[in-house]
Amino acid sequence: MKEAEFTYSLYVQANPVPDPDLLPLARDEATLLSFERSPDMMSEEQTDKARQGSPSRPSRLVAAIGAAAVLVLAIAAVALVAGGDTTLVAAGEADPVMEFDGSVCSYSGPERIEEGIVEFSMTNLSDSTVAFANIRLQESDLADELDGLPVGSSSSDVSPTPSIGTMRFTQVLSGESLTKEMAMPSGFYLLDCATGVPTDHVWRAAQIEVVEP
Repeated sequence: MKEAEFTYSLYVQANPVPDPDLLPLARDEATLLSFERSPDMMSEEQTDKARQGSPSRPSRLVAAIGAAAVLVLAIAAVALVAGGDTTLVAAGEADPVMEFDGSVCSYSGPERIEEGIVEFSMTNLSDSTVAFANIRLQESDLADELDGLPVGSSSSDVSPTPSIGTMRFTQVLSGESLTKEMAMPSGFYLLDCATGVPTDHVWRAAQIEVVEP
């Protein structure tokens, strides 16, 4: 075999087998090379690449979904920091509800209400009489009052009432419910539940703001 033919045969052994009729070798020599060369043989470099696999590239759809998820989380975080829904509700449509079960004083209703006549629903599920308190105070007194008794907390160490504009109590007997209309001018309000005469325990249910229409 000539040197050129020998070199070409080495090339054939490292690459897929062509048609023997196209090889520049004698027919018998080309056929022999075809039998000795397996059609699925790969070079060492090709085998390493196949073993490692080619890295997959994420589709544009997957990338878009990931970006959307990040945006949703960011919006949720902003809403959480902002403190929830602050939509202004008309006085006649507010329908706030207060409930006391003996250990929790809860409030269900809007956080911002237009000034006017507001009808409160109050339910006492405890074993004793409870006074539902509606306290209006100046904005300058709000921080001190919340510092002493934050929303969602309670205390049996009841301090003297701070300097406030208006405090109204509605007593509800054990196991009873009632509704009461209250004129609420603009300002800041705290909603409490209190037991005992004189008061021996206070639960702070909510803070709301009443604003001019």
